[in-house]
Amino acid sequence: MVTIGRRRRAHVHQYEKLAVYITLTACLACVALLFWFSPSLLHTSRHDPVVTLSRPADTVNWERSDQHDSPLKFIFDSESTNAKNRDSASKVGKLVGIEDQAVNGESDWPLRAGKGDFELVSRVAFGSCTSRRDIYQPIWRQGIIPSSPQAWIWAGDIAYMDWPDTNCKEKPDHFQCNCTRDWLHVNRQTCLAGDVAHARKKLEIQLQNPDYQEFVEYMCPDIKNLGSGPRDLSLCPRPIVGTWDDHDYNWQDGDKRLPNKEQQKKLYLDAFGVPSNSPRRDKDRGMYWKHTLNEGTNGKEIDVLLLDERFHRDNKPCETRREFCEKVAVPDPKKYKHAWCKDFMFGGADGKGSCCRKDEQIWAGWCKENSQLGDDLWEAACDPTSEIYGFPGLEIDISSGGPIRAGPNSNTTHGEGVLCEVIGVNQRAWLQDELRKSEAPLKLIVSGSPVFNNPEEFVCSKALKRRPAVNCTCFDDYDCYRPAQLNLLHNMAHAPGCVVVLTGDFHFSDIKVLQPGNRKYSDAYDTFHLPRPIYQIMASGLTTDTAQHAPCDGYRIDKAGFRPEGECAFVSGPAFGMIEIDWDTPEQLAKLQIRDEFGVVTLESTLRLDKCTLV
Repeated sequence: MVTIGRRRRAHVHQYEKLAVYITLTACLACVALLFWFSPSLLHTSRHDPVVTLSRPADTVNWERSDQHDSPLKFIFDSESTNAKNRDSASKVGKLVGIEDQAVNGESDWPLRAGKGDFELVSRVAFGSCTSRRDIYQPIWRQGIIPSSPQAWIWAGDIAYMDWPDTNCKEKPDHFQCNCTRDWLHVNRQTCLAGDVAHARKKLEIQLQNPDYQEFVEYMCPDIKNLGSGPRDLSLCPRPIVGTWDDHDYNWQDGDKRLPNKEQQKKLYLDAFGVPSNSPRRDKDRGMYWKHTLNEGTNGKEIDVLLLDERFHRDNKPCETRREFCEKVAVPDPKKYKHAWCKDFMFGGADGKGSCCRKDEQIWAGWCKENSQLGDDLWEAACDPTSEIYGFPGLEIDISSGGPIRAGPNSNTTHGEGVLCEVIGVNQRAWLQDELRKSEAPLKLIVSGSPVFNNPEEFVCSKALKRRPAVNCTCFDDYDCYRPAQLNLLHNMAHAPGCVVVLTGDFHFSDIKVLQPGNRKYSDAYDTFHLPRPIYQIMASGLTTDTAQHAPCDGYRIDKAGFRPEGECAFVSGPAFGMIEIDWDTPEQLAKLQIRDEFGVVTLESTLRLDKCTLV
């Protein structure tokens, strides 16, 4: 080696220089291609501004249609998208049938998305709140798939369909941020609320997310072998089911007034491959539904009851935001809720406000003034624990302001009922019936909004020199709708078996228990007469965009005493929920878990299904 000639060394040196040049050129080319095809890599920091990224126009072309009821579609440019990416991006589209689904809406019940022997479901995972922008979602492959879920439940916000594609703080004049403010379009960030075409684009972006596609392929491993026609994801070997909350309803904190809500419902159900002849698609009906896991196993069933808490939801009751609107938002046109509050206080058909007046008029008014009556009319109008509470035929008499059983010539509110609704009278009747007749030892109530959260008032606007602090009684959850909340809680607590609520919305995760008897929260939730506890797991935030690490302060502190592990027992980073059931133990132990982005159990409570108590 040491005797190599000078000429040979020169040739070797030239080859080394050439190799280095080629290596550097190849590396630069790889880097350029990587950032060309994956622009979202530049924007994965949790500290980045909230903005949805647009992919290169020559990579993926969205087929947009002005027809709100047109099916979801994916079209890929074969010349500019490599085969591997094109195949991966089309899997979800083919799985849910959005490439083949008949435009006329007629189809048979779906093909089963998988074959094989029956597997007893003992691990059910769930989550909510993906991302407002187009970023990687590593929790699917790093945490959820390795946890081996046998079923997945969406508890809301599979996509932020009302969110703009740009940062409105940085670009306030952008066409997606520049709109006239009203009760629907509260500020620049909400200009696209109710826009079904934009919602379709946002949903398609989520369905094509490569991490989520890898998860769907895990849940439905036979997707490559399926024929044509729509596929119901609830029929996958590992079922995927779910319901919506406000952002996939396409209106933050939205209620029943959303324009085009029928088209929005169709868009959502299309993404899950729900058949066109399913009752969930019926006009003027929410998407509520029941799925049974382990059906026919005699004592090992899991009933999954999906609630729709947007389609029939009344506007917030007047008393929940009156002080805030009167003292903070209405006097100042620059305030975030100015236009919304003007409508809340002075809008509506009669010009007296769009807020819901029924709870204040009946629950806090007539019922307290006539508490001595105790007859069946009082029970139906004033006792949320009653089986006949608030059911059809009961209206508010416009003359007296009290409840009345309406007749054809009655001067009433015409179908509005006597309480401010969250799920509506028909869904309440359906849920009560399903809970009563269910023989499943475990019932999972899937609710986009927390069923119980914070019974105390909190400061929603800090004190200023010219006025004191202003308090609010709730956020955007059941605490705003106290009579409807009490009715739901008592229906769940009196159902046979154990009830566990799965929820999301707040961008952190925790486990809470509403205990019977005399507790700190008993007056607010009337727990004195509850026969058994109600358990609630909140798993909210699947990415660092929606679940950033945060301290135990403000609304994240559990001052009411719901959390078994203490007031600060919550997870603030990306997380999902998991229920693991040991069917072979006499007690049928169920572990209620919060797992982090790597699948590590960070919170856990163990429940005995035979007694519905914590171990």
